[in-house]
Amino acid sequence: MADKSVCCSYFPCTMVNHQYKNSIRTFGIENFFSRISLQPVIVPDMVRNTSANCPSIFLTLILIETDFSLTHPNQLKVRCTLRIQSSKKISSPIIVAHGFCGFKDWGFLPYLSQQLTRSGFATISFNHSLSGIGDNPWAIEDLEGFSQNSTTQELQDWNLLLDSLLWGKIPFIDRLRLNSVGVVGHSRGGSYGILLSSRVPQIRSVVTWGAIQSFDRFNSETRRRWQSHGYLEVNRKPQEKPLRLKVSALDALDRNREQLDVLKAMRQSSIPMLILHARQDRTVPLIEAQNLWQCADRKLSNFQIIEGGGHTFQTQHPINSPSLPLLEAVSRTIEWFKKSLPT
Repeated sequence: MADKSVCCSYFPCTMVNHQYKNSIRTFGIENFFSRISLQPVIVPDMVRNTSANCPSIFLTLILIETDFSLTHPNQLKVRCTLRIQSSKKISSPIIVAHGFCGFKDWGFLPYLSQQLTRSGFATISFNHSLSGIGDNPWAIEDLEGFSQNSTTQELQDWNLLLDSLLWGKIPFIDRLRLNSVGVVGHSRGGSYGILLSSRVPQIRSVVTWGAIQSFDRFNSETRRRWQSHGYLEVNRKPQEKPLRLKVSALDALDRNREQLDVLKAMRQSSIPMLILHARQDRTVPLIEAQNLWQCADRKLSNFQIIEGGGHTFQTQHPINSPSLPLLEAVSRTIEWFKKSLPT
């Protein structure tokens, strides 16, 4: 690992101020190094350094990344990552939301967040408090925590995040444009974005990736087994331990039916929405995106199909390199937010 003093010498002296001087870590020059800290980091990205005592390095801009946690009254934590450019300009914040069995550091989500930040936005990605992520940010290992998750808890997580943002209780709040918030969400993360946009006027634009039209995705036989066994087993890779959801999640689903009406929220929406969906999505069929589009305001919104990609746009976890479908989805997302949010 490079010595911190060497790492600091890559940056202009004006960047190593009291806020960051003790926080700079070796993150990477174009992914050259690995991230080693959950403390605030400065991410170099192609800006030329001309210091006499440093090698010549070309970087285009400097991104700041910082992790923080929000805590519920019952001590459950929502772990977040904020990314923002190092310049002093005000940026529109975009919330990046994961889907079911996902988490903020899964697969393409860090890449998406970084690309949005490079385009002039600030991004806030987060883990649901009962997503199953513990001390290891890269894998679901808290099986007991995951088993207790529910739509009730996820709605509370969203409320905590939005309240903290709008009440100015997150890092770099003075750099965020709080009246122009965007949301991009994968799978049910996108559907939550639709739901919250109909209730939170500060949300001004939403992009969905493979969003679901309904949270109730269980037939009568699955429901019967769930209630009989007290849990539902969630399919994973053969080498991974099975995940279980307790029957309380089913109870919450029924209890929150009105709050989780995605199609109704779509019909009520009066903001720009981009519905992105892969044609080969086998997890969430294309018809669900088409049904969302039928409820959308055609003057404000758009529906685009990504060819050649499935539900995760040909991306595995961990990601090696972005696939063509992923690159297209990211490009269309950035283009949409540039049209619908101030940068």
